[in-house]
Amino acid sequence: MNLQPECFTRDIWEKFINNEPGDFSRIRPEVLSSWERCRGKIDPYKDKSNQVLPVEEFQRIRTQNREMIDIAIQVMENLYNFVRGSGFAIDLMLVENGSLIVSDERIGDPEALKLLVKVKAVPGSIWSESVIGTFAPTLALHYDRPFQILPYENWCACLHDGTTSAAPIHDPDTSRIIGMLVMIGTYGMVHQHTLGMVIAAVDSIEKQISARRMAKASEIAHQHKNLIMECFADGVIALDEFGGITHANQKAINIFGFEENPLGKNIFTLVRSPYGASRKNFDLVNVINSKETVIDQFIDIYNASEMIRCVVSMHFLYSDGKRIGKIITIQKISRAARLIANTLGNYAQFTFNDLIGKDESFLNCLETGYKVSKSDSNILLLGESGTGKDLFAQAIHNASSRCGQTYIAINCAAIPRDLLGSELFGYVEGAFTGAKKGGSPGKFELADGGTIFLDEIGEMPLDMQSVLLRVLEEKAVTRIGGDKAIPVDVRIIAATNKNLAKEVEKGNFRSDLFYRINVVFIEIPPLRDRPKDIPLLISHFAKKLSFRMGKKIDYINPDVYEKCCLYDWPGNVRELQNVIERAVNLCEGNTISSGIILEKLNIPDNDQSVSRFIKAQKLKKSIKTLEHQTILTCLEKNRGNMLNTARELGIARSTLYRKMREIERR
Repeated sequence: MNLQPECFTRDIWEKFINNEPGDFSRIRPEVLSSWERCRGKIDPYKDKSNQVLPVEEFQRIRTQNREMIDIAIQVMENLYNFVRGSGFAIDLMLVENGSLIVSDERIGDPEALKLLVKVKAVPGSIWSESVIGTFAPTLALHYDRPFQILPYENWCACLHDGTTSAAPIHDPDTSRIIGMLVMIGTYGMVHQHTLGMVIAAVDSIEKQISARRMAKASEIAHQHKNLIMECFADGVIALDEFGGITHANQKAINIFGFEENPLGKNIFTLVRSPYGASRKNFDLVNVINSKETVIDQFIDIYNASEMIRCVVSMHFLYSDGKRIGKIITIQKISRAARLIANTLGNYAQFTFNDLIGKDESFLNCLETGYKVSKSDSNILLLGESGTGKDLFAQAIHNASSRCGQTYIAINCAAIPRDLLGSELFGYVEGAFTGAKKGGSPGKFELADGGTIFLDEIGEMPLDMQSVLLRVLEEKAVTRIGGDKAIPVDVRIIAATNKNLAKEVEKGNFRSDLFYRINVVFIEIPPLRDRPKDIPLLISHFAKKLSFRMGKKIDYINPDVYEKCCLYDWPGNVRELQNVIERAVNLCEGNTISSGIILEKLNIPDNDQSVSRFIKAQKLKKSIKTLEHQTILTCLEKNRGNMLNTARELGIARSTLYRKMREIERR
């Protein structure tokens, strides 16, 4: 750019401000346009800006531009190192809502700084074109490009002692002008390169703002990534293409037992000594080295102190279609089991508070159940079908120290004989045709740390009984087709409606297993022996079921209670619940009547039949009383010897014990 200094004399400026004729053709169009905007509006002889921001507003703007100011200060210092001693000063101006505001940041030689003092460029003063007229920063702001102005191109006479070079500073994200870098010097020292240095400095400022923001965004993204990965309930490890660890969340670090930050280290080195022998972790190494995605493979991971059974998956990371790394997710089987159990609805829902009854024998069962829940002893629940053995098992689990762990229920009678072994104990890959790749854990592994409820255990085949006995004795399972014993910590609650003592005598149930599971037994009384509880249960089920069905049941006829108490309830509590559910469904009003109940049950519905029914019940009670008297007489005769008494009566000893408990309850 040719500045042509001979064109810009005070004479030309005076002629223009005084509206005198003159040759203004050689004045740059941008300067001339600015002069025209200023003529008649701005006093060219003013010696300062008469607009100064309030201190609070000025500080707010500075705080808002703190990022740019901090970077600009460093750049200004570097720039001044190049021009030190040459009569220049460097000043930073802020831009807010189209206004130029003098900032605190300035550096330079004394003679140049005196120029700023002379024109009273105090921090917080506004130096926009509408205030100070034509000036390099005002033109740079107006045209959004760098400008250099010679002394007599300035509109105000107070600026005629120096030349200014200015370049706008843009926000890298919005392209909005947020500041102005200005270099001021005497006319004799000015050069075209002066403006070039200002432009280069502004470019540096903008790039540093952009770099700082990118670094900050990257740091935030990194923190978000870390937070997200730490929020995973599973262990997560990210690997590069060579097996180097680029990220590992705390859960993964805990599983592997890493004693130091593993970032940057090779996964294959860490899973070997000192954290574990490579031959032990070969399954993990195979997963990491797999050429294909791995989904939910069951493996054992060894660290320095223990073996942890896990479910492991491996996914590839891609960039431009090329594999650049892997993500390994590790989930402890105990947690996976809880998720599976909850998903399938196989979890302990009931507590002792949910078990309804006030019959003394039933309350004794509750008391015993609550006491034994505090230990890890195996429990055998006896009782007819429908008495609520599964509810008792759930309540015991929820009252135990294992309540936060897995609860799995297995009905031994419902699983085909050929599948029961793999269901309970799991299998290894290739154990049989159709076996899942990687094998599969059994219910005992999944219940590790928790409770397994073996319902209808009397139906378990003898060969499975032998395996179960070994599991109880060794506290370890061996998957079908495998040879490795896997330690398990499982509490067993078994249940049956059979007389296991008689099944032992018949050879249908192993005696050693019977004694193993019969550490504590609880015999749940049938509903017919709990007549006091029938009205309670009717009210409870009616309220619960009507709420579930969205019906309003306000009243239950008293005869419903009376006639239900006359029924034997061979299906026990389950049958009673089904009957009440049917009654709620069929109830057309808000009252349950006995008519709906009698349609379902074989209960007499007239006075004469009721009388006969009551007589029959009394006869049953008389027979029961006679039976009890016979037992007591025989027991007395045998001087309390239970074995001899049972032999003389022709019944099993367990049956004699049960009948003695009935006698005690009466």
